[in-house]
Amino acid sequence: MSRPQTQEQAVDAEGDSSLYRNDEEGTQSSHRMLGFSDALLSIIATVMILPVTHTEISPEQQFDKSIQKLLATRIAVYLMTFLIVTVAWAAHTRLFQVVGKIDDTLALLNLACMMTITLLPYTFSLMVTFPDVPLGIFLFCMCVIAIGSVQALIVGYAFHFPHLLNPQIQYSTHRALSRQHVLRLVLRGPALCFVAAVFSLFFFPMVSLRSSGAVSN
Repeated sequence: MSRPQTQEQAVDAEGDSSLYRNDEEGTQSSHRMLGFSDALLSIIATVMILPVTHTEISPEQQFDKSIQKLLATRIAVYLMTFLIVTVAWAAHTRLFQVVGKIDDTLALLNLACMMTITLLPYTFSLMVTFPDVPLGIFLFCMCVIAIGSVQALIVGYAFHFPHLLNPQIQYSTHRALSRQHVLRLVLRGPALCFVAAVFSLFFFPMVSLRSSGAVSN
């Protein structure tokens, strides 16, 4: 009686291992993708200083209040966008401390996230060139919201397929709490940018109306 039972247990174990191998097929470590993302983010953070350094000031031009205001605006916008990129990098690094392996879907989601991040210097140049126009701020906020949304999709996908998670998270009894913590970290910046986008749509038209009314008077 003991021999058939041992064979059944062996069959069950073989079935479980085959299912595990099927889940593992097509996956690889996330270290290479994380290195690629870190390199891309460092390039983006470096490129964003270019609109500030390429401010054209002729030798005959006096360093008056208008030039000081222009430089102060560009530096302030640069510091803000650099902070946002740093927050996105920290969230991305924390995310892939939880995700230990990637498949094709996760790789495509990460590429979509990186593609959206590469648009940040363009929106930064719009904010620097046209500081009184809300379009630059609005597009910048939309990019940050899109980045957070894609990162949230990565979190949901990874936790839906636990074999992609870090082994410590995969076998943890508090996996749901870990997912909530990572989602809060990822969506914190986009939530603030959503408020800023709504504020820019309503605040700038009011300022322009007030300024036009003052000029007419």
